[in-house]
Amino acid sequence: MAHKTKMSIFIVLISILVGYLSFSIYNNPFIGAKVADNGEGQFVVTDFSSKSSWGNGRILVGDIVLEVNDQPAADFFTIKTYGLLERASSILLNRAGEDGTSSNILLHVYNELSLNELMIQLISPLISVLLFSGLSFFVYQRRKGDPAAIQLILFFLSIGVAYLSSLSSGRADPVGRITMTFTILMVPIFFLQFMTYYLDRYQERIASRYSLGFFYAVICMILGLNISKIVFNFGSPNVISSLILIYFIGINIYIVFRLVQKFVAHRHGPLKSLFKLILIGHIIGFFPFVFLFAVPQLFRISLLSPEIAAVFLLTIPIVYLYMFTTKQLFDIDFLINRFFYYASLSFLPTLVICLLTVLIMNQDNQSWVKWSRLFLACYLLITLMLFLKEYADLKLRPKLNKDLHNFQGSLNRFSARISRVMKRSDLERVLEQEIYNVLPVKKVAFLEINTDHLTEFKLDESLGDIQDSVIEAVEASAGPLMIGSVLNVERGICVIAGKKQNILHLMWLDVKGNRTKYNLDELAWLRTLANYSAIVYENLYLIESLVEELEVEFQKHRGADSSPWLLRLIFKLAEKERRKLASDLHDSALQDQLIWYRNLESAMLDHDMSSELHQKLVDVREGLLDVIHQIRETCNELRPPLLQEMGIVEALRGLFEQAQIRSNYVIDFQSDSFMADINDEQMLTIFRIVQELLRNAGKHAKASNIFISLEQKNDIWLTYKDDGIGLKLEDLNDSYQHMGLSGIKERVHSLEGAIDFRSEPGEGLEVQISLPLESASMDRESEEDSDGSNIAG
Repeated sequence: MAHKTKMSIFIVLISILVGYLSFSIYNNPFIGAKVADNGEGQFVVTDFSSKSSWGNGRILVGDIVLEVNDQPAADFFTIKTYGLLERASSILLNRAGEDGTSSNILLHVYNELSLNELMIQLISPLISVLLFSGLSFFVYQRRKGDPAAIQLILFFLSIGVAYLSSLSSGRADPVGRITMTFTILMVPIFFLQFMTYYLDRYQERIASRYSLGFFYAVICMILGLNISKIVFNFGSPNVISSLILIYFIGINIYIVFRLVQKFVAHRHGPLKSLFKLILIGHIIGFFPFVFLFAVPQLFRISLLSPEIAAVFLLTIPIVYLYMFTTKQLFDIDFLINRFFYYASLSFLPTLVICLLTVLIMNQDNQSWVKWSRLFLACYLLITLMLFLKEYADLKLRPKLNKDLHNFQGSLNRFSARISRVMKRSDLERVLEQEIYNVLPVKKVAFLEINTDHLTEFKLDESLGDIQDSVIEAVEASAGPLMIGSVLNVERGICVIAGKKQNILHLMWLDVKGNRTKYNLDELAWLRTLANYSAIVYENLYLIESLVEELEVEFQKHRGADSSPWLLRLIFKLAEKERRKLASDLHDSALQDQLIWYRNLESAMLDHDMSSELHQKLVDVREGLLDVIHQIRETCNELRPPLLQEMGIVEALRGLFEQAQIRSNYVIDFQSDSFMADINDEQMLTIFRIVQELLRNAGKHAKASNIFISLEQKNDIWLTYKDDGIGLKLEDLNDSYQHMGLSGIKERVHSLEGAIDFRSEPGEGLEVQISLPLESASMDRESEEDSDGSNIAG
């Protein structure tokens, strides 16, 4: 109850003060005349403000003020206290004529503000007060019990009231003078106290108690001088104004200095973005007022009007209101990089347009001809700049924004890893690792939600605190949810990474560690990851549904036993896709690389260049050769060359030669007794098994010596031994860590063979594989094919 009473009294006092200041401004037109004693007891007009529309032409410099409001000029309050002719209803002047005679002129001051004056001097300040009052009410409603909120409200109100009271102060109103002095002095103090309470949550402090005590002492001194001038006419108005300006400049320099100190101290920590945002906002808001108005005023120079300088102060409450009420900050580094990038691009066309404007407008032609030429010149220039921007985006932007390299490298890495994904859990693990590597997020989780029944939720871990906000975001989404759509939730964001009918796969990312929002580049990267993931999700769904249908059909004929035929079918489909991919790589990517390689060689031969540039181009050429070689190797792995023509033994020898060139192991291959005539499917299966074993030896086993034998003992026997680091056999159950060895087991099973792994950590790996020359299932398939052909015939 006491709190509401205090708040009501405060609102009433502020309302009365604003009402009085508004009444003072409206009922006292701004005269704008400065007067001074000429030493003979006469007060002469020494200066006149050009901003006064009432006195312009009515009062002239050199006029002698005889009486104001029917009393001698020397006794009038505003003249004897401030040396200003204001708050007058009648003025008696003595003006010397051109012929040397003088005459008395009686002027009556009426309230006749023009619409323009009314807008600038009264309506705009009142709108400012109402705006700051609305922001204060918003803060109070959001953070009623927070001490920082009270200081922020006082900060807002002091700026608004200072703006309004400055116009009343210019009319020499005592209440307006004291109000303006107090509020303008307290604006930085309220800011320091707000930052002190706000930074307490981060165990930081921007100003010490001794500093605040010193500033309060200065404020009391200046206020005392101002009051003594009004009551006792003691002191000089110019000295008081200079002290106010010096204080305001000094305290803002102190604030900027402390913010710079904090930013430097936290430039590598999570508070970097916070202090950078505060520092930039403070500089933008106070720099024009301090250095373009206050400092020049000390030397009686006017670079910027106070009205325009005050407009920049509006950025201060916007920045701090956003900072105080939001849980996340916008990425200030991202915005700064974009600003400098676009500012550098716009500098040249701006300069050219200005030069063209000067040249064209100075010609002695008809006006419509000048404007037509100017339009055509600007139109062609902007069109040219849009073409140049494409080149700049390709060449310059990655240099200015280093994160683009990280995103591109991440996408390349991610696309390579998902090619080996076999399960949804494996895909989500790859996504999680990639996000942690690139973004400073605290937590990543994957959710599955049924859009028909939003309460049906599947979480990969306990994240019940975000479930309601995810449901609200899905319900509030306008239109259909597409792959890559980003949903803002109470904490973090959700990205749709997969979709199957009414089932959505969502990727939830917690807030970033530096408390900044996800910028445009990060969101674009996440959408690209989501699109890649959606393709994998769709393929996994298709494979799962195909396998389920095939299993059902197979169980109808075979019972519930395992299905080598089904596995063989899947491997055939996979090999078909491998051949298609190899063909696409060979016909598109490889040929393009060869064309660019030849173009580069031609450019190096046809043009003179420095040795440094020539060496860089040589490095680029060698890099292209490496890429060409890698693509060829990839094509050979996807589609083994001349496997049917050379036979399995010679194909394996070729594989071993290439493998030993790329890796650090030695292969001992024994195949003298192998004379079996095997079919294409068996040949390809053996080749793929050996290929995967060698890949495992190079990447995981760290083997230096490998023994491989291929024999025929009624069945086909393949033996593999290495001296690598070995593994625990129970670890083979992790399909993601050892998906290559799991694939070998499935390939052997597809041909109804047998496989035996023998290994211990540090003891290497031994694999024994036996494959029947003709499996029963293959015989039955041949018979069915034969029967089918007879029927067809």
